[in-house]
Amino acid sequence: MKYLLLLLLGFLFVNPALGDEPTTPSPLSQEESFQINLNQEVQIQDQDYYYNFGRTPINTRRSVRFYLRNDGRFPIYINDINIQGEGFRQNENCPNFLFQGQRCSVRVVFRPTHIGPHTGRLDFELTAAEDIQIHLRGRGVFGF
Repeated sequence: MKYLLLLLLGFLFVNPALGDEPTTPSPLSQEESFQINLNQEVQIQDQDYYYNFGRTPINTRRSVRFYLRNDGRFPIYINDINIQGEGFRQNENCPNFLFQGQRCSVRVVFRPTHIGPHTGRLDFELTAAEDIQIHLRGRGVFGF
């Protein structure tokens, strides 16, 4: 009986460790960043990128910063930057013209408000024939 009691107490004080669940970084940890290099000498058509925020506790923020850099000889016109999808927000510092060697950034914040998968998209409208889309994913989970 003593051994059974000790075994039950041991289960109460042990943290559950699930091997298939990735660890969730602290909200205070540094955000990730990615750079997209633009070069007008190469004809740019629609470019698709993908970013997964992973498992995020509901009402907790996780962010990433995307940089656009002009590696070409000519200015690149940024017509508009839009974000779509529930739980995704963005702020940016991009001018209308991105000159040679300049870069700007867009910070995307994911804050799920309910449990389950979330999808979104960050659109960079550069010209009528050139767009960049970053497909966003994340999953809202209970925070423990």
